[in-house]
Amino acid sequence: MGYREYIEQGPMPSRDDMKKFLREQIKFERRYEFVDLYSAVNKVAGEDIKAKTVLPKLPVSKMDGIAVRFADFNSEFVDTANWQEGKEYIFANTGCIVPSKYDTVILIEDVRFIDGKLKVLESPVKKGQFIDPPESLIAKDEVLVRKYEKITPPQVGLLASGGVKEVKVLKRPRLVFIPTGDELVSWQEENYPVDKNVESNSMMLEAFAKIYDADLTVFKIVPDDKIAIKEALVKASEIADVILINAGSSKGTKDFNLDLLGAEGQIFVYELGCRPGKHSSYSEFLNKPVLGLAGPPNGAELAMRFYVKSIVDAYYHQAENHVDKVKAILDFAFSAPDNADFCLQVHVFEGKDGRYHAKLINPKAVTRAYLLHNYNAFMYVPKKMSLKVGQEFVAELIVDRKAIGRI
Repeated sequence: MGYREYIEQGPMPSRDDMKKFLREQIKFERRYEFVDLYSAVNKVAGEDIKAKTVLPKLPVSKMDGIAVRFADFNSEFVDTANWQEGKEYIFANTGCIVPSKYDTVILIEDVRFIDGKLKVLESPVKKGQFIDPPESLIAKDEVLVRKYEKITPPQVGLLASGGVKEVKVLKRPRLVFIPTGDELVSWQEENYPVDKNVESNSMMLEAFAKIYDADLTVFKIVPDDKIAIKEALVKASEIADVILINAGSSKGTKDFNLDLLGAEGQIFVYELGCRPGKHSSYSEFLNKPVLGLAGPPNGAELAMRFYVKSIVDAYYHQAENHVDKVKAILDFAFSAPDNADFCLQVHVFEGKDGRYHAKLINPKAVTRAYLLHNYNAFMYVPKKMSLKVGQEFVAELIVDRKAIGRI
């Protein structure tokens, strides 16, 4: 153990540049599976899913009414008083087959029965009115769900109507998390030495992975030992689509992760050009992507919100997640450092003036619980930029806009 000089290396991308880089750099070996329709909702289609039947197979009524022959209405005045059910007309219910001798439907609202005699209030205007012809709802070999579409509840119903029983979908991506550090102890331990730090990032990452529709495998805590770290990386590379490794990428005397990844793999990003989580990184080891996460929970959280979410979306061929943004009046002043952008965590609220305001929360000056209870948005400030009290600035919400409280 000894002094390690800190030297900035390589490109230090901004948050958005890092997300763009990850989406372009990582080449996934996507895996697929077949699931039944009960399990298909929110899965991503692995191919164009085509109908296996047509709908309807015969003409059906669009609406409740009576089915008639359009030719019977070829004169201006048609006397229907002596028409008989089953002869000149039949009752036609929505979705029911219209026999071939009838070719038009009149809405039930447009007819009356007076003393058992039919009176048509509104004659049909064209042949085929209110009738769905064969294949008008689902055509032969029609694509019901496109490749890489996320399957919705209405589409599941459409697939069922189209005769589809199971669908090919993308399997959930496999993430492996390697916590490293001699100072760490599992959060499941009841009694542990006072000089140890609880490893809790794994639980947070597990929760994020569930929200992102990814599977996370958590390795046992790996000590600050190059051989042990390498063994863990080799094991992870055998099962992971993406490897997440925590800590060991900063300025500590025993931060060996980047040393090892540089010697045994390839480092593309040593650190980021934004804070918090500046000491996150990206490498490749045995052809598997390795995202280095900052050790402190707040930095790890931001990495999961921004970078892991972007990676998982890319795996599923989904666009970047939409973020709801509002303009808020600053109740604080702030100057970003010269060498990095800064992602502020703020509390956005509705003021008495009916406008949004923002209060800064310094994660290093409050408890983690206070931070999580109160911050509901980010403000991304480019390096060297200064913000002033009363200035309006864009806030990126992490809650529903309706959840913003009023003061």
